[in-house]
Amino acid sequence: MADITPTDEQAKAITAVVEWYGEKGRNEFYLAGYAGVGKSTIAKLAIEEITERYGIKNVRTGAYTGKAASVLRKKGNDGAQTIHSLIYLPKVDKKTGELTFILSEESAAASADLIVLDECSMIDDRMAEDLRSFGKKILVMGDPGQLPPVNGQGAFTRSAPDVFLHEIHRQAADSPILELATMARKGERLPLGYTKAGVEVLALTKPSQESVYRQDTQPICGLNRVRWTYTQRIRSRLGHHGTRPLPGERLICCKNNHKEGIFNGGMGTLATITDAQGRGRDAYSLDVRMEDLGRQVDDLLTDPYLFENHFSQGKTEKVPGAKPALNEFDWGYIITCHKAQGSSWDHVTVVDDSVAFRENRDKWLYTAITRAESGLTLLLRD
Repeated sequence: MADITPTDEQAKAITAVVEWYGEKGRNEFYLAGYAGVGKSTIAKLAIEEITERYGIKNVRTGAYTGKAASVLRKKGNDGAQTIHSLIYLPKVDKKTGELTFILSEESAAASADLIVLDECSMIDDRMAEDLRSFGKKILVMGDPGQLPPVNGQGAFTRSAPDVFLHEIHRQAADSPILELATMARKGERLPLGYTKAGVEVLALTKPSQESVYRQDTQPICGLNRVRWTYTQRIRSRLGHHGTRPLPGERLICCKNNHKEGIFNGGMGTLATITDAQGRGRDAYSLDVRMEDLGRQVDDLLTDPYLFENHFSQGKTEKVPGAKPALNEFDWGYIITCHKAQGSSWDHVTVVDDSVAFRENRDKWLYTAITRAESGLTLLLRD
């Protein structure tokens, strides 16, 4: 990356990261910045200098979701992987054939000289503890402009950043997605009728909401009642009815299960579904092809209440006293902005529910917009 000339702000950030790596007793460095400031570029330049100065050979890059890891690979981080695959290894019980995931000294993290984590706000305390257990230097990158993480997450981002980048790259500033995201972050009114290079801002009307039903977009909203309504409409258009998910439907995981290697926000496609008779009242057994893992996870004992919520306005309760603890899945046709954090898609359609988030209104809109990689339809409410 010798052809890149860092700005003064970026050069200071690179120096800070390099000097941190040489320090003893401080294993974590939090590099923060808004979209477009070049966090990934700065990390690469810093790693190049660290490699030259300290002779390190093994840098491992991870992200919370498979989608985020895929984006990192597109940016040139060929070895980027999910954090789960970075620190856990599968283990099969020879007697039962049961597959579990365990921390291992043979995992990729164990041999790393440096671990770099992107989109780190989704990391919870348990995963952070497991990462720290390897005793490695960890460079984490995050965007404070996004929504604050839900309870239990944000293990690496609760403290103040070691470096906070503010200057947006000139090249990035030409992006219509970043232009709108920056306006949203600053609380500026977004221009209705804006259209540029696959990005458009429209009023939410019956004709414009057809974008929500496109197969080549990931719709994002803010409120569950909105999600319930659109999910029923989408399923109806597909010829699906009732509270039971059907093979081929798009699902989202809503609860971490470290044992199975599935995590909150992970997307997948339902392969098969059966009634889990005798193992929990009214439970389902799901076989799901998980995008983050690149494989199918079988026999996921699942509570049906989230699917039923779409038809009961959230009044359905969990199966009481179910053992073992049940997994939680829901339809993933349209997801909330909170669930979308840590992931991105080629095209995103945003149903603007930002007004419901009051003091976090600007952050909600900024987060939703920055989930789009190249195409965006933003549907504004009156």
